[in-house]
Amino acid sequence: MSSKLLKPDGAKSNFAFQGLYKTLVLVVPLIVSPYLTRTLGSTSLGVYTYTYSIAYYFVIIAMLGIDKYGRRIIALRRYDRVVLRKTFWSLYLIHFIASVFMLAAYLVYVLLICKSDVDVALVQAIYVFSAALDIIWLFYGLEKSRFVAIRNAIVKLVETVCIFCFVHDPSDVLIYTIIMCVSTCLGHVVVMPQVLAVLPPIHVTKEDMREHIKPLLTLFLAVIAVSLYTVFDKTLLGLLSTKDNVAFYEYSDKIVRVPITFIAMIGTVLFPRSCRYAEENNFGKLSENFSICLTVASFIGFAASFGIASVADSFAVLYYGEDFAVCGSVMVSMCPLILVIGLGDAVRSCYIYPLKHDSTMVKIVTINAVVNLILSALLIPVLGIYGAVIGTVSAELTGFCLQIWLYRKYVSVKDYVTAALPFLVIGVIMYAGVKLVAHYIDGSIVALIVQVAVGAVIYCGLSFVYGYFMNDTTKGMLQSVFSALKKRIRRAG
Repeated sequence: MSSKLLKPDGAKSNFAFQGLYKTLVLVVPLIVSPYLTRTLGSTSLGVYTYTYSIAYYFVIIAMLGIDKYGRRIIALRRYDRVVLRKTFWSLYLIHFIASVFMLAAYLVYVLLICKSDVDVALVQAIYVFSAALDIIWLFYGLEKSRFVAIRNAIVKLVETVCIFCFVHDPSDVLIYTIIMCVSTCLGHVVVMPQVLAVLPPIHVTKEDMREHIKPLLTLFLAVIAVSLYTVFDKTLLGLLSTKDNVAFYEYSDKIVRVPITFIAMIGTVLFPRSCRYAEENNFGKLSENFSICLTVASFIGFAASFGIASVADSFAVLYYGEDFAVCGSVMVSMCPLILVIGLGDAVRSCYIYPLKHDSTMVKIVTINAVVNLILSALLIPVLGIYGAVIGTVSAELTGFCLQIWLYRKYVSVKDYVTAALPFLVIGVIMYAGVKLVAHYIDGSIVALIVQVAVGAVIYCGLSFVYGYFMNDTTKGMLQSVFSALKKRIRRAG
């Protein structure tokens, strides 16, 4: 059992299982969302999202930046069992202590400061407590995506069944909150037994813990800053606008985050290896990883951006219902986030974090947070939900430009243009094709499916022609995929 957990699954296996898990994590909420918008409604969903955004701040403080740092140091130390045990338990002890303090602080907030929706906010304490059990970073550091994927997939399916069984009207927002919080907690609990069996507790000293404090706090500052322009928008909307707008923003963001998550997946899978390449000063391999990330980000990013923009209005009404029609225009205005975040993640996953330039990342995201905070605070009272969108997009674009400029030694604008331009052209062609089809058919579900199918055929077809016949790098990637598929087919036969 121990050798199986400590042995990496391999990049292809990790990518496959990470992909399957991320697909499930994203598809399940997409299946549930239309049901929730029609049963709970915008106000109740806004209450849940707003209380969640507050609880999230306590969770990220409890996590102390351990997600990135934990993955990195576990990837570097996994080959020595004793060192790995000391590293894991010293990290986890720091994390657990911080989590207990944050749970206590959150309960003080709910019982003494919170003035509205106290019952829902109190249930969110379960979510805050779940931070103490979160050790997913260990498995990603060990490159064991399969272990996490299978167990959490089961938890996610149980969560979905519970939602359909127990959530039926706006008054069930408390039940919905309980389901979401307990499932998050359960997702962390199910992986604990095998960790305890493979990496049993070991005595750690203050010195063992002390070495992690500075890097954890550095990354913690980065996480805090990031939260100010990813989650704080929802908090500001709740404070300066309406709970309904919080729900509209959240459910528009859910759609936009689907392709962003898939883009980030390749960086997550390659991150441990990038850390090892950085440790070995193997910049050739780092460059290869960066090229892969950039190509995937461009392919998915432009497909999703132009695809969502072409069908957003009809999709919002058909998918969420008439009450959420505004989500169509909000989604369109959010589409630039897909490209900016996706392309920026290539630099972060392949250079910034593997090279341990954590302090640089802190500075970048702090600037982003300031930009977002100022713009959102000024624009939300005037423009409502679109003020929050402008603040977020501006912040991400600022960070993206800073990353390219600061890491111009490793990447260049030419790299981005070379990777992105072909898919930009293909995306524009796809957008025109979908809009042309929409002009001749009505706004039914069948019409929406036809538009999506036409867009997919145009984009994938032209991308294949470009990738296989006009680009040597993507041709090699495609040939590798085809070769792997042939081997699997032969084995199955």
